Amino acid sequence: MSWELASFALLFFALAAGFAWYERTHPSSKVLALVATLAALAALGRVAFAPLPNVKPTTDIVLLAGYALGGAPGFVVGAVAALASNVFFGQGPWTPWQMGAWGLVGILGAVLGAASGRRLGRVPLAIACLFAGLLFGAILDFSTWVAFSGEHTLAQYLAFSATSVWFNVAHAVGNLVFCLAFGPAFVRALLRFRERFTVRWEPLAPGALPAAALLAALVVAGAGGLARPRPAEAADAATARATAYLLSAQNGDGGFGNARGSASSSLPTAWAAMGLAATGRTPRHAAAWLARSAGGARDAGDIERTILGIAAAGGDPRRAGGVDLVGRLLRLRGADGSFARQVNLTAFGIFALRVAGRSRGDRTVRAAASFIARQQNRDGGFDFARRGGASGIDDTAAALQALVAAG
Repeated sequence: MSWELASFALLFFALAAGFAWYERTHPSSKVLALVATLAALAALGRVAFAPLPNVKPTTDIVLLAGYALGGAPGFVVGAVAALASNVFFGQGPWTPWQMGAWGLVGILGAVLGAASGRRLGRVPLAIACLFAGLLFGAILDFSTWVAFSGEHTLAQYLAFSATSVWFNVAHAVGNLVFCLAFGPAFVRALLRFRERFTVRWEPLAPGALPAAALLAALVVAGAGGLARPRPAEAADAATARATAYLLSAQNGDGGFGNARGSASSSLPTAWAAMGLAATGRTPRHAAAWLARSAGGARDAGDIERTILGIAAAGGDPRRAGGVDLVGRLLRLRGADGSFARQVNLTAFGIFALRVAGRSRGDRTVRAAASFIARQQNRDGGFDFARRGGASGIDDTAAALQALVAAG
């Protein structure tokens, strides 16, 4: 009994810590909706394939959610999927173990995404899903051993594992097949959603600086720094009120949160710095805050945004808290000249390199522009990823600005 109580206590605290971790990220309503949809899809996938013993796409969905969205969302997708699907299969002492196991799969997916820059192909992703199925089975075998074994010996655990080995193999092989079938397309869709919900577009008041002008201001300067409009050009009342709001929303540590009074985060801090730079303001200590958090910028989008934010705040992205963000970004450049093989991330890579001092004639800038040009669709537009997708206004606008910035 002591084994069972101790294991359930540890499991309870692990689940509580996982949900608290997600809550502390202050997810937006868009993130909440996406995570809820993925959890429902994972639960539905388990129910739909119930006639096939232990063959289900749930593990794939959870791992790929973590891979594309991060650890906290991946954990919640897995844990909620287990709880929701057991409304159909029946709740019991196995439920928290399933929640913890699938939550762990979501976290491991996030680790895999961070380590690979989310650039894994179809086969490596499928192999990862296969091993995730084996790990899930081992954890469930352990839970059975803890809850229903009398002596808790290694021999008994191996006996439990032997009885379930074919179910675990079926689970793992099913994961492999499911991921080969839909894994890359599923990841591309999630990454597209991720790119969409990391930016909030607001209607512009008359006289406010257009977004295109802001990006142009960020990229027209070379090593000489950012080109900024005179404050008098942003004297419109609505612009002045927005500027005052941003300045009042800055936290004491120099960063900005998702809303006034919320904890500082790299995403709003970078965008606030760029917004204020468009009015000729330099937010005090914002560059230092971004520099302190620069070590956590690993994928291309995070690095590019942090470079732009630091440059807008008057800092040097090459010396960001001991991190050379420009060098880190360059190491992510693909052989085809792209960043993460996506048009939009390659466009922002050009913006980041230009504000960091790279000229239009720089080989990296030119190679990135050539990649973008090769992805143009027949209708003249661009998809966020590669040639052949549906052209989008925002993706085409970003590509156009990048091509202009590259000369």
